[in-house]
Amino acid sequence: MMEVKALVAEDHSIVKMGLTAILNKLNVQKVADVSTCADLVIELGTNEYTHLILDIILPDGNTLEYIETITEKYPHLSILVHSMQPVEVYGKISNKFKIHSYLHKGASESEINYHLELFIRNQPLVLKKKVEEEGNPFSTLAVRELEILHYLLNGYRTKEIANSLGLKMNTVSTIKSNIFEKVKADSFTHLLQLAHVHQISY
Repeated sequence: MMEVKALVAEDHSIVKMGLTAILNKLNVQKVADVSTCADLVIELGTNEYTHLILDIILPDGNTLEYIETITEKYPHLSILVHSMQPVEVYGKISNKFKIHSYLHKGASESEINYHLELFIRNQPLVLKKKVEEEGNPFSTLAVRELEILHYLLNGYRTKEIANSLGLKMNTVSTIKSNIFEKVKADSFTHLLQLAHVHQISY
């Protein structure tokens, strides 16, 4: 049987301790952790892992920007996203990037154990119920729009976003307009209010 080596990208110590404890019970031979996007990139390039548990929001950025590159560079790395972001909004990244699953941090203990056990065994997750998208305007956003949304919520201007993501300014402007239209926000303040109401952290 292949040796399981797991990397946890998470900046909250208690969450890391909890995940590590569960992974140890699942007989994972090696569990390492990082707390930033920068350290994540370095660690993946330095050591070999079979599994990655990834939070979306880390102190130095949004890991949505890195998932596509990671999946292309490390095609045999199994990835599970573990986040406080709403499942109905961010769960779609599982299909887009063909990662194992999306696990909400508020899930029950039994659900967490179920997800992690299947994840470590590389067995497909069978969803018990369909995630309802109604009522959360952010569920209509595409992954690229979610990526830019976080820059907007952190106060970045169009030029800054374009430079950070290597995009043209008019592309960013178009995506920004789409975001405001889809979530029906008529101002930046309104967008912030909607993010708070629907528990979009940034």
